[in-house]
Amino acid sequence: MIPRAILILCEGLTEKLYFDSVIRNKRIARVLSVEVLGKQGQHKALIKKCAEKRKNLAEELDIDEKDIEVWAVCDRDNLKIGYQKLLNYALKNNVELAFSDPQFETYLVQHFEYKRITTKQEQLEADLSAYLGVPYNKTNLDWFDKMIDEDPAKLNQAILNSNRLDNHTKPPFLTVQKLTVRLLELSK
Repeated sequence: MIPRAILILCEGLTEKLYFDSVIRNKRIARVLSVEVLGKQGQHKALIKKCAEKRKNLAEELDIDEKDIEVWAVCDRDNLKIGYQKLLNYALKNNVELAFSDPQFETYLVQHFEYKRITTKQEQLEADLSAYLGVPYNKTNLDWFDKMIDEDPAKLNQAILNSNRLDNHTKPPFLTVQKLTVRLLELSK
């Protein structure tokens, strides 16, 4: 089903910047907004805000809530319940879940090579700095804009690599690529 609108709510700024870049680069008009609406460790609250925002947006646009696809983007930081419980909560609220374990930078690394890593944030940032040839900065993804403009195959590489990390019982584990896949479907 092709939604009339997509709403993406993120736990962190890096995720917002990433998806803003994909949307801009692929010229996806159906996405109404990408927002940071949450704090680390407030996973269920983020999903609840997604459902509330969809309801308010549907009323504002005078459309059915079913016409708005909503995604919650978060990672394992301070997750107080298990992933499966979080996924079930999202499904119960008709919210798609784009998840990174242990953190979003695990997904960013997959754009460069398949890497089954469970390292700390500092090591992921060092790996990204090595790939980029400049210090990685979570609040500046200009490099990503340039990369997908010059080498769009990097998105597909990240999706394929991330799909190999499909065991949610041990990190790293990613489903965030499902949102990238969805956005690419809508760009056609």
